[in-house]
Amino acid sequence: MIRDHGDRRKAISEPCVVISPAGMLVGGNAVFYMQEIASNNKNGVAMVSYQAEGTPGKKMLETGKISTRGKDMKVKATVRQFQFSGHGDRTALFDMIKNIKGNPKVLTVHGDENSCTKFAEEIQEKFGLDAYAPKLGEEIAV
Repeated sequence: MIRDHGDRRKAISEPCVVISPAGMLVGGNAVFYMQEIASNNKNGVAMVSYQAEGTPGKKMLETGKISTRGKDMKVKATVRQFQFSGHGDRTALFDMIKNIKGNPKVLTVHGDENSCTKFAEEIQEKFGLDAYAPKLGEEIAV
């Protein structure tokens, strides 16, 4: 569980997956993470929300640069944009899941504990995939 700036620094000191809001890189923790991971070509960033014109996220996608500490910095991390809503309904999420290649592990994390658990169970039953609803603060190895 990330509680403060020290936890954020510790989290990125080793290989990890960070899920952070502020998808347009306008503010919040996503800006911190981008500033810290953008310069390393071993890192990857998945932009999963709409990027409005004039936002730092849109600029990064168009130019391959982010502004950090008053200067433009080339983003060496692999950046990919995925066009789907962060608020898809059950049908849209099932459609997305059925089109994923391979045998992914699915984590359900956006909702209350009961809803996430039920959704993970439905994914297991419908698609035969390994689906799981982690508890708040639980660490998952990927």
